[in-house]
Amino acid sequence: MSLFQLLAVPFIAAMLFASARNLLKVRARLVVSTLWVLLWLATLMAVIDPDSTTQVARALGIQRGADLLVYSAVLGFIVGFYLVYLKLRQLSREITLLTRELAMRDARDGPSTREP
Repeated sequence: MSLFQLLAVPFIAAMLFASARNLLKVRARLVVSTLWVLLWLATLMAVIDPDSTTQVARALGIQRGADLLVYSAVLGFIVGFYLVYLKLRQLSREITLLTRELAMRDARDGPSTREP
């Protein structure tokens, strides 16, 4: 095993364990937790056997395993940023609705007696 593998495998195993524990503990995010477990398993396999990424890449029509990993990472980042963008839009909308509701309540009932 290389030095990188000796350092990476325990870290990946810990992340895999944490994700698996989260999968078993919190049922609300079953799909997301399952995806994390699968991602950590794939990462562990790629670190333990780097040639496996080349085999998968060639099966998908890509020449090198490193290229497959780069393409996958870029796609993952784009999807992740899009999901964060959607969540921020949702939170902004909820804050707007809450602020509007509080303003209407204060206009109806008078200003609250809270100290700023």
